[in-house]
Amino acid sequence: MTATRVWSAIRLPVVQLQALLGLAIALGGGGIAYGVRHAIIQLTAVAILAANPRAVGLFLSRGPRFLVVLVTATIALPLLQIVPLPPALWQELPGRDLVAKTFALAGVAPSAWFPLSLDPQRTLLAFCSTLVPAAMIVIGWQLSPDHRRRLALTATAAAALAFALGVVQLTSANTFGVLQDIDAGRDIFYATFSNRNSTGMFFLLALLLVIALPLPRRPIEFAVAGVFGSLFLIAVILTQSRTSMALLMIPIGFLVLRLIAARLKPSVSVASPSGHARLAMGAGAAVLAFALAGSLLGGGRVADSVGRFSQIDRDRLEIWEDGAYVTGVYWPVGSGTGTFDEVFQVYESLEFISPARSGRAHNDYVELAIESGAVGYVLLLGWLIWLGPACWQRRSQPDRWLGYAAWAGTICLALQSAMDYPLRNEALLCFAGLLVVLLLPPREGART
Repeated sequence: MTATRVWSAIRLPVVQLQALLGLAIALGGGGIAYGVRHAIIQLTAVAILAANPRAVGLFLSRGPRFLVVLVTATIALPLLQIVPLPPALWQELPGRDLVAKTFALAGVAPSAWFPLSLDPQRTLLAFCSTLVPAAMIVIGWQLSPDHRRRLALTATAAAALAFALGVVQLTSANTFGVLQDIDAGRDIFYATFSNRNSTGMFFLLALLLVIALPLPRRPIEFAVAGVFGSLFLIAVILTQSRTSMALLMIPIGFLVLRLIAARLKPSVSVASPSGHARLAMGAGAAVLAFALAGSLLGGGRVADSVGRFSQIDRDRLEIWEDGAYVTGVYWPVGSGTGTFDEVFQVYESLEFISPARSGRAHNDYVELAIESGAVGYVLLLGWLIWLGPACWQRRSQPDRWLGYAAWAGTICLALQSAMDYPLRNEALLCFAGLLVVLLLPPREGART
């Protein structure tokens, strides 16, 4: 009987997506160097899609049309970039003259077919990465509101476990428990990620979900929510990520709006006298958790985090300047998704060259322009256009605050993308897929 129940649970789409989300957060916080871990996550996503063929067909046939087009086009773009093209076509594309000369020096026949992407293997890997958020969106669209809340709770629970791992790491000066082979700073909070900005963004998104979840009815629930929220806020600060710390104003403002809305609605529990007591208990627990975590982990680290705002990162300005030039070389078709690391080195200015390799543009909009050109920007514009109406449609739903939090989360991702690359790892890509699901209105007839 137990085995039957386990199998019945595994067959539930929400359980499958919970497993995918947890796996992505646990294993997907590193970069391209961790191909095996990414392959495990991606194969899990493929298995989920394969196990739910009817759900895939239903999404393609009855899903929100604009969203279906966006998801399909986003997946198809890297695939189209690795389709071999005849020499008369690819040699005329911008920036391909260097490739043609290289082929000639290598003795490759001038009649050789070659794709748009200058590194088809990297572009194929980029395609595989899109399958994870696609699985989350395609299957998650059909979940009931209760199951969507379960996914949001799963994300916050995973964040709590990641926070515990980060505590272990930080108390050992990052000599133990770091999941990636990186040159870890002794006082930086990494959790399951290899990049402090990604860690900060992850806890920022988790904080938004904590604020947006249904208001607790019991004092202990208020206390737990206050503790989790405080710990996630501290985690953002301890990452020393300037972009993440600056973006904390969004969840803080979101919390103020949530409490004001609850106060103005008499039917909401926090507006009653007993509700005030619960709110006070939650706030007290939050302050206590903040103080304890700050004393155990903070020390001078919080001051160090704030002090980083006085530092000017000139390296990024130099990368952006060279990135603008590389964009012009390959515009409007781009060099292929995932190829930045290969093409940028060719055109990097001599006066900006340093021992460190510029593996990323540290600005996803610059990187998108280089890799995917005009088509990439059309897709980006499509996603931005979709966000507004999607959030507006959630205003009349009982769980509308989860939709608002998802919209705020996508704004945080978009803003940090101007200074970093939050969606270049599998964990945050999967989280972004969850945010899309939470933005969608419940499908009619969705089962609870």
